[in-house]
Amino acid sequence: MILSRIFEMKRIIFLMMIILSFLLGGCQAESLAADKLPWVGDESVLFKDDFSHQTGGWRTYEDSISFAGNQSGGFRLWSNVPQYQFWSTPGLNFSDTLIYTKAWQLGGPSDNMYGVLCRYQDSANYYALVIGSDGYYGIYKMASGQQSLIDQAHMDFSEKIHRGGEENEIIAMCKGNQLALVVNDTPLIQVEDTDFKNGDVGLIVGNFVEAGVDILFDDFIVIKP
Repeated sequence: MILSRIFEMKRIIFLMMIILSFLLGGCQAESLAADKLPWVGDESVLFKDDFSHQTGGWRTYEDSISFAGNQSGGFRLWSNVPQYQFWSTPGLNFSDTLIYTKAWQLGGPSDNMYGVLCRYQDSANYYALVIGSDGYYGIYKMASGQQSLIDQAHMDFSEKIHRGGEENEIIAMCKGNQLALVVNDTPLIQVEDTDFKNGDVGLIVGNFVEAGVDILFDDFIVIKP
């Protein structure tokens, strides 16, 4: 079991680096200083959590209308409030990141959103790279409490996003002024923004008109791009 998990993580990291090369191919990458953390050394992995234990520093909570925490071997985010987004972060600080996770819908409406955060400053300032169980995707910026899509009039649709309760593999790149979203090995969108330089990483879900979004995440991995 342990060897299979190690092999799977190496496969994921290799996939992430291949996708990064593809996204940045054809253009000269900026000369950027790598994140310097004393516990990282020469490893490419900045942070990882398979959610098998209550570790990692994630914010957890539970009440009658919401839940965020370890459950069923993953990290579950559920809320029964319409027009509402919520998230959890592990309390870290990075500049450039390549983030991997896999997720699937446990219940609730297909008209939802879920994905990852990068450069999270606080609840009013962050980037969110998300998909929906109905096949839509987008990259949002929350700046001073005002949320907007970056270079999209609305969330766009892709057949490559598995719908309903099927698992989706999500890779989000936040490198320099480049933000990109890859789902199930397929690059969907790449945009530019310069507002946030560093911040936390995290997981986010959201309801639209109908409440009840219920998403389970697993294998959250952050590497140096």
